[in-house]
Amino acid sequence: MLDMFLANVFWLLTPTVLLFVVLATLFGLILGALPGMSATMAIAIILPLTFALETKFGIALLIGVYIGGVTGGLVSATLLRIPGTPSSIATTFDAYPLAQKGFAQKALGTAMVASAFGGLISLAVLVTFAPSISAFAVKLGPHEYAMLSLGAIVLVVFLSSGDYIKGLISAILGMTIASVGFAPIDGTARLSFGVIDIMAGVSLVPLMVGLFGASQVISGILAPAEATKSKLEVSGQGVTLSEVRNNLGNILRSSAIGVGIGILPGIGGSASNLLSYGAAKQSAKDPEAFGTGDVRGIYASETANNASVGGALLPLITLGIPGDGATAILIGGFTIHGLQPGPLLFQEQPDLMSMIYAAFAITTIALLVLQLGTIRLFPKVLLIPARILNPLLLMLMVVGAYISDNRVFDVWMMLSFGVLGYLLERFGYSLAPLILGFILGPIFEASFRRAMMFSEGNLVDFVSRPLSAVLLGLVLVMLFVSLGGIKRIMRPRG
Repeated sequence: MLDMFLANVFWLLTPTVLLFVVLATLFGLILGALPGMSATMAIAIILPLTFALETKFGIALLIGVYIGGVTGGLVSATLLRIPGTPSSIATTFDAYPLAQKGFAQKALGTAMVASAFGGLISLAVLVTFAPSISAFAVKLGPHEYAMLSLGAIVLVVFLSSGDYIKGLISAILGMTIASVGFAPIDGTARLSFGVIDIMAGVSLVPLMVGLFGASQVISGILAPAEATKSKLEVSGQGVTLSEVRNNLGNILRSSAIGVGIGILPGIGGSASNLLSYGAAKQSAKDPEAFGTGDVRGIYASETANNASVGGALLPLITLGIPGDGATAILIGGFTIHGLQPGPLLFQEQPDLMSMIYAAFAITTIALLVLQLGTIRLFPKVLLIPARILNPLLLMLMVVGAYISDNRVFDVWMMLSFGVLGYLLERFGYSLAPLILGFILGPIFEASFRRAMMFSEGNLVDFVSRPLSAVLLGLVLVMLFVSLGGIKRIMRPRG
């Protein structure tokens, strides 16, 4: 396998192949950076262009677009507080405040380095543990999925800036919005009020762009801020070796979260970056520093973001199960080229497997070089006057919301969520728990209802199944710790 891997690395480094792989990666990076776009959309656009290409070449381009699209979201998240992709939502929490303090290059450089760490670590996991990890993930039943998603929702207390009640309300609001449309099991219409356009549910793109993008434009219009002054002459990239050393534990933990969440079909990077951010904040001695421009939050979010790429590829290439929407389209790309992802792919196409690994590695490194080489161009966005930037952003958001499903209704939804996001932040409600509740709520509901059907309504099965019982115990421990139970018990009396 090592010989085939090295042979594919040298093949990818040939000038013509490398040029097209870099261009594909740049295409994904640009679309990932644009509000409302995504890696999924980038893959869907370039997929038809690979039809006539040789199999290895076409798959390499798709891998490049995928990784570039996932990573691209950090640019707009850092500079504009608009997550280019759902997997960069948590990046806005600290990268944007750090950029606003005049350290845009430091924020961007940290996010880029963290992304590279996450990608390379997940690649190592992909190469080493692909068969065994995928076999474990496929054994998870509805009871385990229900407890896993419930545990993730409990982490809202770590994302609510210490106000647990407001964090819980925000999470419940997100779950309520996610429940609009047809129920996942019996297909019952809920909260649609007879409006046909929302019977299929609320799309993530207008919700995300509205809450994080349109709300920022509204805030800028109603309360104009002073012109931003960015330190464009800062030497180097602003990333120090001491910060990397101090965040090694954070990087490893966030990579583990990213890979673990990426493996599970349907969850992906949109949840992993929020969960790793919450874990980093909970483990810190000064959690109040998060949200003010702390590089630990950037490392946590972006490491998990790109680590979820390798995690999502695990079930794809070993079992033919997509880990997220982007890998679902990648399956179509494999099929078009006459390949069937699954266990037999390792036996029948070992050269192709090693090519996927090589493309992953080359793309991750090339992307880091490409980003760091152009890093001084990005902060200039901060110098654009608000009277020019706000209309431009609004136009991009309208286009992004529309092309997600080609519906004008989604544009109105995006603007409505912009007003909602502005009001929530105006009254001190965090948007992160809302997004987390929106993403994980349907997963919890569907898994819980399937578990109840499987157990014929017997709740005891949640504790009689070993893995489900362990996950439930962890949920209770997290809830207890987050509410300060241990501190109250250990507090001296009198």
